[in-house]
Amino acid sequence: MTAAFFTSCEREKTSALIQDVSYDQTGNSKAVVSATILDDNGTLKSAKLYFKDMTTATFKSVDLAGTVNGVFTATIDSFPLGTEIGYYIEVVNAVDLTSVYPTGAPATVETFKSGIASASPLVVNEVFSNGTKAPDTSNPDWAEIYNSGSTEIDLTGYAVQDDVSKPAAKRFIKAGLKVPAKGYLIIHTEVNNDQAVEGTGSFGLSTSNSDGVTLFNNKGQVVNRLEYPAPSAGQPTADPNKSWGRFPDGGATMGWMLPSKGVVNTAATPN
Repeated sequence: MTAAFFTSCEREKTSALIQDVSYDQTGNSKAVVSATILDDNGTLKSAKLYFKDMTTATFKSVDLAGTVNGVFTATIDSFPLGTEIGYYIEVVNAVDLTSVYPTGAPATVETFKSGIASASPLVVNEVFSNGTKAPDTSNPDWAEIYNSGSTEIDLTGYAVQDDVSKPAAKRFIKAGLKVPAKGYLIIHTEVNNDQAVEGTGSFGLSTSNSDGVTLFNNKGQVVNRLEYPAPSAGQPTADPNKSWGRFPDGGATMGWMLPSKGVVNTAATPN
């Protein structure tokens, strides 16, 4: 009698791979999260995006839509400007193995601030609010944009505004204008048809109350804001006039200083 031998080659079960995760948002509208999900076990049982305001304890969830071994997407609710949002992805494949992104989720999550751009070398570096008013345009109010990076940045689609709650009041920077590496761009806020901006809109900078200038990117997200306090002790209207700026250029220390329009800021004097 001849014995028969059989061997079984059962394929090892593997979990899905989640990669290339990113989010895209215009202003602080709903954000779209996308990810590539790779798996060789057939149709996924579930693919979910979990998200929450980081000040709350409970996650909401929404299904990710896509085709296995391709790109999946899901939409996060809109939140007020500046809200810190946390999110993670959980996938269960056809052999009941669970994958999460990032590793350690839900204790570890990806985060972003709604309507706030990722880190940028661009800052509002200095503002001058006590300029001449229309129709005198000899020395109008201005804001200085500084590029602390090592390459020039194209500002096509970027905009400036003093009040972030009034998006219709944005002044769009003219297409093709660039800020050189370690360089500056001056925007006159009170002057219509300024060489740096489109259209005829304008906004003033207060000499009696706190105010500031916000820079938006081409997605309508806040890149940076420089806000000055309500003037006191005769500033900024003292003789000589003062501006409010960062020292050194692009830095975190701020104060009243002698205006340095388009050149290196001098030491700020705390208010």
